[in-house]
Amino acid sequence: MAGMLGVIVLLCLVLYLFLIAPRTPRRGQWPAGLLQRDYAHRGLYGGTVPENSLPAFDRAAQRGYGIELDVQLTLDGEVVVHHDPTLLRTCGVNRRIAEMNLREIRSYPLGDSGETIPTFQEVLECVHGRAPLIVELKTSGRRNEELARKTFEQLRADGGDYCVESFDPRLTRWFRKNAPEVIRGQLAYDPRLGGPPGHGILYWCGANLLMNCVSRPDFVAYCHETDRNLSFRVLRRVFRPVLVAWTVQNQTTCQRLRGQYDLQIFEGFEPDPMEKKKEKEP
Repeated sequence: MAGMLGVIVLLCLVLYLFLIAPRTPRRGQWPAGLLQRDYAHRGLYGGTVPENSLPAFDRAAQRGYGIELDVQLTLDGEVVVHHDPTLLRTCGVNRRIAEMNLREIRSYPLGDSGETIPTFQEVLECVHGRAPLIVELKTSGRRNEELARKTFEQLRADGGDYCVESFDPRLTRWFRKNAPEVIRGQLAYDPRLGGPPGHGILYWCGANLLMNCVSRPDFVAYCHETDRNLSFRVLRRVFRPVLVAWTVQNQTTCQRLRGQYDLQIFEGFEPDPMEKKKEKEP
């Protein structure tokens, strides 16, 4: 009986490790530019410069940072750069982007800035290869495949350094199947330890990285405030993938996380760009 119990425990452990395992580590295949930057969350915004706007992206590129941004689909199939599913927080209008065409969206400015929500193509033209990108794909339900395909086509045509990530493993799975050469990441956090509340089995599986078997990510982007999660600790110790911390909001935290994470996504302050730090080292 004890022997059988031991076998069952061993099989459960093997299954658990199979579920949370990333793709075989491939650090050597990452473009060097991706691993030498801190990433400005939704661009380097603040003051009169709104998040996920062309001025925010241009300013981040000018100051030597990488850029993290969000993409989703409009009703008429345009890939636009915006975080929330609605315009309520950024434009004061409670309408869903997925239910509006691009022309309608353009009629609402981002706050008092006079800027409007840009298309992904406009962002790529603005950045023009000056900064590497972390592109987060927002869940689009039945249109997930369309969003992934169009995002990939535009990134491939642009030619700059980039990687993709999503909370939705179905989106990263699309890249696993259709563009395996693209570096892909799984976004996650543990709602029990911090961040927005989450309920149900999908949140629990996401927090514990059990959906990695679907996407087999090259990196895991985890909310650093909730990284006491057991599965994240096991992943870090056993598999040693590239790790991305989000969202870092002060210099003290940035310095503390330097040795724990490969990349950091920051907002609300400006850390010294990693490339400049390396240049100063003897």
